[in-house]
Amino acid sequence: MNYQQSLDYIHSLSRHGWVLGLNRVSRLLARVGNPQNKGKFLHIAGTNGKGSLVQLSGNLLMQAGYKVGKYTSPYVLEFRERFTVNDEMISETDLAAWTTRLKPMVDKLEGEGVLITEFEFITVLAFCWFAQMGCDVVCLEVGLGGRFDATNVISHPVACLIASISLDHTAILGDTVEEIAAEKGGILKPGCPAVIYPEMHSGAAQVLRTIGKEVGAQVIQPNPAALTVLEETPFGSWFTVEEKEYQVSLAGRHQCFHAQMVLALLSILQQAGFQVTQEDAKQAFAHTRFAGRFSVLCRRPFVVVDGAHNPEGIAGLGEILSHIPCPKRIAAGMLGDKAVEENLKLLSRYSDTLICLPVDNPRALSPEELAKLAQPYFAQVEWYDQVQTGLEAALEGLEKDEMLLVCGSFFLAGEAVHRLSGLLPKEESQSRQ
Repeated sequence: MNYQQSLDYIHSLSRHGWVLGLNRVSRLLARVGNPQNKGKFLHIAGTNGKGSLVQLSGNLLMQAGYKVGKYTSPYVLEFRERFTVNDEMISETDLAAWTTRLKPMVDKLEGEGVLITEFEFITVLAFCWFAQMGCDVVCLEVGLGGRFDATNVISHPVACLIASISLDHTAILGDTVEEIAAEKGGILKPGCPAVIYPEMHSGAAQVLRTIGKEVGAQVIQPNPAALTVLEETPFGSWFTVEEKEYQVSLAGRHQCFHAQMVLALLSILQQAGFQVTQEDAKQAFAHTRFAGRFSVLCRRPFVVVDGAHNPEGIAGLGEILSHIPCPKRIAAGMLGDKAVEENLKLLSRYSDTLICLPVDNPRALSPEELAKLAQPYFAQVEWYDQVQTGLEAALEGLEKDEMLLVCGSFFLAGEAVHRLSGLLPKEESQSRQ
């Protein structure tokens, strides 16, 4: 198979849905020699912030000279973003080669009644490629939940990181924060320390500490009072931890707490034999940027794309917006299985105008459906069947001192970045992905 044929095949596995469990992925891994047993991993879970922790922790290790794999989801601009080594995406050739090798195994399993899902397939492919590349360590992001997520086939990670936990995917993970925490805490392993979000919901934190005690995993929660935010800007923040000053080039107070988690991880890595220093961390924080997280595409007018899609993510985005004193328009698309009305209510605090856009996902609300839900919260609501048309309308008449925010879904973020690149003034556009 060539690259496009490989992509088509991978995406065709979505017909099997998203089914949690470790049996299917374990059977496929066994047929390819269990590559997950040949590497070192940082295992990263949480509702919001997983991607940031992958980037910050991975960049710390890269700064120290290690060969670092990163496995993330979803992608924003290109599918291959999900698999990188030292921030270089998997080549089209390697992805096609591994897909070609794995497909007969998947077909054979299907003949035995074992249906491999898309996420399980790409997780196995990731393990194979990272082993092939000889990574010193892989930052492995959980897909959904933790306990029964395909990534949880690893037996002894160097450490686990668990970002903030809130209500999301409730139909699968549970109706309370505590139930969701129990699922995410399923990645904790005996003898493997874990660092959890400094401002973790108290109930979730207690669940994680209980699980850690039961399995024999030390759970470390940095003290949020030890962190002082000095300055916040749309391009990053300055903060101190234990009187040492750092800059993180990701917008939002929550990113400072993610950095604090990585500082706690630093000592764990040192104890595990990694040669990493606070200076490595300082450099990594200052230079970490990635697509879809408050990506500033243009400064005048101020145009931003963000993948925030649940109430906690929207609230974090709102905290950034509160520091930007200018008129704002919001363009958004959302999936129907999210807390849509709560998202809309939160967004309405920052703008009275909403442009509703389509999202290329079978779970998406139509723009018209989103507009109907938005009308009680926004004075002006418009909807468009095409992203291009909607973005053109959103930009029309936008003054140099005004802001356009596109948010609501990572599935929308990538297309928005692509479309906006052709709509914004070239001399004033500035990507900060």
